[in-house]
Amino acid sequence: MVIQKQFIYGQQEVINLKSNINKLKTYTMKLNTIIYSIFVMAILSSCGVPQEDFDKLQNEKKELIKENERLLTELDDCKNGAEKIVAEVEKAYSKKKYAIARQKINLLSEKHPESLKNSEFKSLLKNIEKEELAEKKRKEAEEKERIRLANINNTGMWSVSHYVDDFGEPTKKGYITNSSDISGLFSNTATQNSALNVRFLISNSSSISIKLFEYAGNNPVKAYSSESYRVLVQDRDGKRLKLTATNYSDRLSFSKTDSRKVHNVLMKGGQIKFKIYEIDTPTTEYDFTISKADWYENAYRKLKGN
Repeated sequence: MVIQKQFIYGQQEVINLKSNINKLKTYTMKLNTIIYSIFVMAILSSCGVPQEDFDKLQNEKKELIKENERLLTELDDCKNGAEKIVAEVEKAYSKKKYAIARQKINLLSEKHPESLKNSEFKSLLKNIEKEELAEKKRKEAEEKERIRLANINNTGMWSVSHYVDDFGEPTKKGYITNSSDISGLFSNTATQNSALNVRFLISNSSSISIKLFEYAGNNPVKAYSSESYRVLVQDRDGKRLKLTATNYSDRLSFSKTDSRKVHNVLMKGGQIKFKIYEIDTPTTEYDFTISKADWYENAYRKLKGN
């Protein structure tokens, strides 16, 4: 019933609008005719046109101008009436046409500041902003997934390998590593800014280790007892993390919590910077950057068999 009433109201509004437009056209034509007649009579007045006829045309002109102004006001009301604008806002919002809804809300505030809907629509504007942001994030996620699927076999700088047993045979346990060594620099009391190679060993998101090869050699930094390190990480967006890692043998291993943090940074891809300090010997420093960690997500999916 409500929809039927709205439909009938809409039809009547269209009829009124057409009627006013037709009236406006008619009065405009009459006005133009009278103005022309006054112009002609003004020229002929010197030839003896009666003043009474001239005054009559002048009065008709004034009346037609008033009528024109009234019709223009009615026409504006038909186009920009409060009820019409409110209906347009609600229709645009229901169809998620947020730009139109925002435009009509501003129009209502401008044309009808007295409308009670203005207060309600202020809250609606906040909802529109939230929904626009959610829609933007959804589209970004869809685009990211589209790109990932288009590059499903691209793992970038990463590769998936398998650990070996005592006989050198590959096991079923896999890990992610960098296909080629990551270059960096290290310093201690004996050397400054010497060559460093770095290798990641990622068994899962909760188990991440780093091997450090001083002088870009073949032997990783080893610990004969546990040694702790402070690890500073800066992700692609410039966000910085302070983590810790421990070397029990030939690699620096993160805790489960810190491993997940490193994993999340790698998932974002881009440029990632690392600075590592030995806690007991602060003069020992390792510094390296992953220039482009993109497609780690594909490597991780491959590791997990997805």
